[in-house]
Amino acid sequence: MHILTKIFVVLTSLLSVALVPLVMLNTASDDTFKRRWSDEQARAVSAIAAKDIAQRLQETEVRSFQDLAKDLEIKLAKAQLERDAAIADAALVNGLVASNKAQLDRLASNLQVFAESDKIKSELVANVSKELVTLRTGLTKAERDNVQLDDQVANLTSESEVIKAQLRQTQEQLKQATDDRDKTAAEAKNAADQLKKYGTYAGALPQARPGATSGANGDTKIPADRSLSATIINVRRGADSTLAEINAGSRDGVQPGWVMSIADGGKYVGNLRITTVDVNRSVGVVELEQAAKGEVRTGLRVIARKGE
Repeated sequence: MHILTKIFVVLTSLLSVALVPLVMLNTASDDTFKRRWSDEQARAVSAIAAKDIAQRLQETEVRSFQDLAKDLEIKLAKAQLERDAAIADAALVNGLVASNKAQLDRLASNLQVFAESDKIKSELVANVSKELVTLRTGLTKAERDNVQLDDQVANLTSESEVIKAQLRQTQEQLKQATDDRDKTAAEAKNAADQLKKYGTYAGALPQARPGATSGANGDTKIPADRSLSATIINVRRGADSTLAEINAGSRDGVQPGWVMSIADGGKYVGNLRITTVDVNRSVGVVELEQAAKGEVRTGLRVIARKGE
């Protein structure tokens, strides 16, 4: 057999032996990310269901608060009518008191006119005394009624203020409930958008291989629109990749596709490519990790620089 033919046979055998592990590794990676894709879909369905439940609860609370506000408005209107009636009664009593005082003044004047005649004076004194007693009794009762009416007016005014305060509180609770409902809807929409982005990103991962260097086949890098520093709170290592979770999320501005630097003090450890973003948490794939510089672990700082 020719020497070149022998060399070709040997090279073909070596190439076959090298390709078998690569094919097996690619198959395992494909299954892993299919499971992750299924898990993310299940989380999205759960988030949408939770949003619907929260929305129904918010609508129930809003209807309850609206009914309570209507009841308070009815009570307030009734209290105002009662207060107006009490004020009218007080004005009537004040008129009676003024009339009684005028009668007393006229009787006193008549008493002075007829003071010259003893008989007339005695009769007038007896009659006037009787009338004075009657008028004083009526005046005392009228003043007592006036005081009671003033107390009733004060109580009704106080109740009216309390009802107004309850109404304002109810309106604030309605506004808070509406804001919470809008926030829940926004978070659910954000979760759905993140799932869509993650699906687009995860679909390319079997080709690019997780843990590859930054900018590998088909990876989508989104420049950071702000500078940000966060802390790694969890690290999960697999056969083909290492995932790290940080304590920053969408409310801090983190977006899928960011590539953040991992540092141990002033020493560079590797990169973290963000794949999944929650409200206050984010998960990414560790890239360019170098054992000589230290492994990625909990407590290390992760830094994003604006425009990078």
